[in-house]
Amino acid sequence: MRTWFLYPALAVTLCMTAATPALARPAHAATPGSSGEAHASRIVWTQVLNKDFSSQRIVSARPDGSGLRALTHPGPKQLDINAVISPDGSQVAFERDLASGLTVIGLVGATGGGEHIVPLPCASPCAGVNFPSWTPDGRRIVFTRVIGPFDGPGGAARSAVLYTARPDGTGMRRLSPPGIDGVYEDFHARFAASGKYLIFGRHRNQPSAVAVFRMRPDGSHVRRLTPWRLHADLPDLSLAAHGPTKDLVVFETFAHGPPKGPQTNIATVPATCHPLAACIRDIRYVTHNVPGPHTTFNPAWSPDGKQIAFTNAIFSHGKPPIADIWTMRSNGHARQPVSLSPRFEFRPDWGPAPCEPR
Repeated sequence: MRTWFLYPALAVTLCMTAATPALARPAHAATPGSSGEAHASRIVWTQVLNKDFSSQRIVSARPDGSGLRALTHPGPKQLDINAVISPDGSQVAFERDLASGLTVIGLVGATGGGEHIVPLPCASPCAGVNFPSWTPDGRRIVFTRVIGPFDGPGGAARSAVLYTARPDGTGMRRLSPPGIDGVYEDFHARFAASGKYLIFGRHRNQPSAVAVFRMRPDGSHVRRLTPWRLHADLPDLSLAAHGPTKDLVVFETFAHGPPKGPQTNIATVPATCHPLAACIRDIRYVTHNVPGPHTTFNPAWSPDGKQIAFTNAIFSHGKPPIADIWTMRSNGHARQPVSLSPRFEFRPDWGPAPCEPR
């Protein structure tokens, strides 16, 4: 299994009244209540808690940086990552990497509280479940189930494919089509608002490469949206009902295409493109980093598809890495910081805010 690091359940929406204490608000943040948009949605992300990256938690804030709060409380040497807000904004699914090497999926209330691990069936040789997401109605979670041994090309897992289950862990079933186990690894799925299709990342084990794919929920009509040479990773799908970002996928790419250089950049491709040659022509870069210490990655759409949250990082030789969460318009303009913390912060997700007291 490749190592991804830097690189009726919810039928009724209820106001959540138990909120955790807010953390210190960044100095740049607007005064709470000054932006209607800020109160209509929230961004969640991973915050690294120490210099050796051995502990990290999920935090949440409004898009202007106000109302910052910790959501999860991992134990020693536990890493919380890949948080995703439920369609109604009431819960956050996340991956927890345990010190034993096992990965599990947890749920926590969007304002904190009720944190628990989902009891998904995963007996040995299962190595864990990761990269959670949601179906559009919020009734099921989507995830990758990893089965050992890791004896494939480059240490690839015997199987790492998409599954879905109810939030209580029952009703688990496979999403990925049959016959790909050990050849491909599917991860980071995102459903269209209609539920008619989903996009996801697919890792090719030999030779190693990553691309964005699309398929129907029954595993049929699988098609590739990006060339393998781009190493397009961690895709997210706009839920805009209309406008220029409808059905638009945003992803991070590890160069091997314009703009030149070994830096990561953020790009888009329509989920509706076909064939692959047309998709390649429709790829548009949102950021234009050149070789150097500055880089951007981990893109995630706002609920209305008008903005993108992302990680803005600096990796300088001989210095600790710096990374914060920023937002920008879908064309890359009007960049604004969400977090300006001394801690390394990455992997944002942007979703609706829960109904919470002011």
